[in-house]
Amino acid sequence: MPAPGGISLLVVDELGPRAAEWDSLLSQQPLPSPFLRSAWLRRVTDPAAAETVLVLEEGRLLGGVPLVRDRLLGVPRYRFAGQGVLCPDHLDLLAAPGREADVQRALRGWFTAPGARVLDLVGLAEGSRLADALPETAEALDLAPYQPLDEGDYLSSRSSNFRRATRKADRRMTEDGYVHTRVPADGVAAAFEELRRLHETRDGRGPLLEELPTLQAAFADLVARDEARVDVLASPDEVVAVSLAFTPDERLSLYQVARSLDRAHGSAGTVLIHRVIVDAVGAGARELDMLRGDEPYKGSFADHSRTVLRLRAGHGLAARAVVAGWHAAVNGSRRLRSLRDRADAWRRRRPS
Repeated sequence: MPAPGGISLLVVDELGPRAAEWDSLLSQQPLPSPFLRSAWLRRVTDPAAAETVLVLEEGRLLGGVPLVRDRLLGVPRYRFAGQGVLCPDHLDLLAAPGREADVQRALRGWFTAPGARVLDLVGLAEGSRLADALPETAEALDLAPYQPLDEGDYLSSRSSNFRRATRKADRRMTEDGYVHTRVPADGVAAAFEELRRLHETRDGRGPLLEELPTLQAAFADLVARDEARVDVLASPDEVVAVSLAFTPDERLSLYQVARSLDRAHGSAGTVLIHRVIVDAVGAGARELDMLRGDEPYKGSFADHSRTVLRLRAGHGLAARAVVAGWHAAVNGSRRLRSLRDRADAWRRRRPS
């Protein structure tokens, strides 16, 4: 597909022989999301739905964006690969340094080509260049806490209360015989069985449990490629915590932590996360990313946060009508919540 300026577009269902070139380009991005790496995309994307848009110049990869396609109300809809239950974060287009404007122009041309299409993009990176290339404005969806790391003692950067509580919990777990182990590639399947067991004790984990086979396959590949790690905290008799994290580009991105809810194993999750961070710092990690979600415990590990965005855009009358319907539904829901909040406040002010 030709684009202005001698640049061409190629839509593929898999990266194939361009995977190494894609990963190399990803490592040059301002925020290289682990959810854009080729091994992850290969495992979480249905080839029948995949439409990765590549921007090329004389056969050289300038950039692109990995999407999947389905239909919504008869209109083609495009989302990020893996979007949904797996909650990928910091997603954006890839662009060769200095060629961002060319990639943006090419992708904007793809989006505005004849025909109707909807983009429903969840997990966009803060300051997204893809969002800047599209006609709609991205909205804040969530926060992703993060913390720069150095070669010193990680705990020294945390609050005195957190340091004290973590060291106490670590000593107690050690005295009780619990050991932190980084799982090798051939141990990923067993670790995922423990992850499933620990998640099954929590409410609302059904959708995630359904995706565990996909996650297991992805992490088996990523661990073998040294792009992810799986860690457990266990005694000879039981596993009390499991964590999943991505490790490329000197960043530790903590993705999942499952822990025992037994009171005897209190703080097992905190102990495991701390040990993983310390281990990653020793291996050269320069940033801790807690990924999407502003759960209170994350504030104990990180002082900063990035905004995760959502953008919905439509091209063509039918597509714009779909997007307008979304916005109307969202605004209606917000108004309803506002009315309920005002009614609750009024009831609280009434004398009993």
